[in-house]
Amino acid sequence: MSRRKLDTVALPRPEEAGTSPLSAVIRAWLHSSIISGAFAPGHVLRQEELAARFNTSRVPLRDALQHLQAEGLVMLRPRRGYAVTSLQTTELVELMQLRMLIEGHAGYTATLVRTERDVKALEACLRDMDKLPVKVSTEAQRLRWSVLNRRFHDTLFAAGGRAHLQKIASNISSKVEPYILMEIAITHELMEAHADHHQIFAAFKAGDAHDVSVLSRRHCERTAIRFIEALQGKGLVPELTPKQVTDLGPAVSVEEAPRLRKPRVA
Repeated sequence: MSRRKLDTVALPRPEEAGTSPLSAVIRAWLHSSIISGAFAPGHVLRQEELAARFNTSRVPLRDALQHLQAEGLVMLRPRRGYAVTSLQTTELVELMQLRMLIEGHAGYTATLVRTERDVKALEACLRDMDKLPVKVSTEAQRLRWSVLNRRFHDTLFAAGGRAHLQKIASNISSKVEPYILMEIAITHELMEAHADHHQIFAAFKAGDAHDVSVLSRRHCERTAIRFIEALQGKGLVPELTPKQVTDLGPAVSVEEAPRLRKPRVA
């Protein structure tokens, strides 16, 4: 994915910040720019440019960057300033495996206590996603899908009412999302992910916590495999195999889940 210059992204004007501290506004905008792929892994965040764009000193800017560093989204390089975190292969594998475990558990616990209001909220997310083509061809479509995809998963996790679990799941998703967008930029393909979301929703609506858990984990597995295959199509990470990524040790595998059914997609 090509790296975009700072001045090509619409920044909120200072007068739009309202009563929010400016550091929070900067942090929120940077967070969105990173997980949407507008700032690719490795992108240098020049403090002088950001300070000028927000018409501010570097104090609120440093505060925002320090918060993002604590979340693992940016890294401070000695004598070179901040840059968007660029993960090594082993780190990516670790995060993808954690995502499989965490999202499976989060989906399970959310379904156990979900309400009719939660079902309607998740369905609304799904209907918005249905408006996008299953084969995206523009950056605007990819970024729109990224926003809706994040909303779908966050809405699902929020139904569980477990703040710590939701925070962990959201943090992992934030770190993985830019790499998912890289895969989509290469393949332009959303069909499998789209079908996964429909199946997860059908199980969630039916109140089947077991199936939501298994389907959520399988969804993460498929995403990881597509990402690896997309990179290998470019001659990268030839040493990785799908099994290395999806092998979670003693955890129950998708193939060992006898109750899994495939809900019909409406």
